Amino acid sequence: MEFNWGDSTWELMLTKRPSDTHFSQSSTPGGKSPLVRDDDNMLNTHAVLFDGDKALLGILTAGVVVTAAAVKAAPHIKSGLISLKSKLRRKAEETTDAETPVPLTVVAEVDLERPDPPRLRAV
Repeated sequence: MEFNWGDSTWELMLTKRPSDTHFSQSSTPGGKSPLVRDDDNMLNTHAVLFDGDKALLGILTAGVVVTAAAVKAAPHIKSGLISLKSKLRRKAEETTDAETPVPLTVVAEVDLERPDPPRLRAV
């Protein structure tokens, strides 16, 4: 992406530089130079510049794909979370019921007598 503004041409670029380095400060306020320096501010190399249009197109495509996947998966994720919440709530209720002691009370006392054994009749 390139456009002219005033007496300057602006272009979107993707840069590559070694790890643990930084760009030099430009004489233009807020700008950076393609010179790459190390932590001791010693000149290390130049940055490599790539076409930013392809990078921007890739980033936008990835964003669209991720958004579409999220929109498609959202109902399933929501359903799963509701189901999990319900299961956890039931499990908490079961645990509470199991931990609560139930008092035993005697309703009535019955004196059980042994009944007479069955008698055999002669035929």
